[in-house]
Amino acid sequence: MQPDLLDVIQQRYACREFVANQSVSLGELALLVEAGRLAPSAFGLEPWRFIPVTSKAKRTAIAHACQDQPAAAAAAAFIVVVALVAALDPDSKYVQKQFKAEARDGDPAPIHEAYRAFHRAESIAEWAQGQCNFAAAHILLQATHQGLGSCPIGGFDAAALSAALRLPPGETPALVIALGRCAHAAPQRLRKAFN
Repeated sequence: MQPDLLDVIQQRYACREFVANQSVSLGELALLVEAGRLAPSAFGLEPWRFIPVTSKAKRTAIAHACQDQPAAAAAAAFIVVVALVAALDPDSKYVQKQFKAEARDGDPAPIHEAYRAFHRAESIAEWAQGQCNFAAAHILLQATHQGLGSCPIGGFDAAALSAALRLPPGETPALVIALGRCAHAAPQRLRKAFN
């Protein structure tokens, strides 16, 4: 019997120490990316790209960009969630394609009109990065479901991370997810009371 979703949510925690020399398979990474791909997004824009990283050289570069935080330094793999900032221009081909799909054979004009009123170039990067957190939450829960440890890392040098990943202009890192086999059992969950 599969665990209830709340069981998985209860088990998930930020693992900061991974077991050395235990890899994350490409199949496991593919399931994590699929979980992210299925996340909700405002206007159906899916303003993200997922970059799985397993090579030692790239893992080292990403760890350095994350100020060598323990979880980053010991991770067996990463998924970097990248915000597609430039693609979000209201007149871009990307936006037009997404709205056509979102309209489901209907008229995409009302969606486009609402988005055009919402879009402000000076804040779209922050908005896109916030949208990426929906996908990251799915990835983190899927990792727990698969028996993997994970740690979301928001503290990084964006320029160094962009360089390590060779991101094109108009894409910006939103979140780094460190992955591996956690070296310790989950600690007792500390959360505010339900009421």
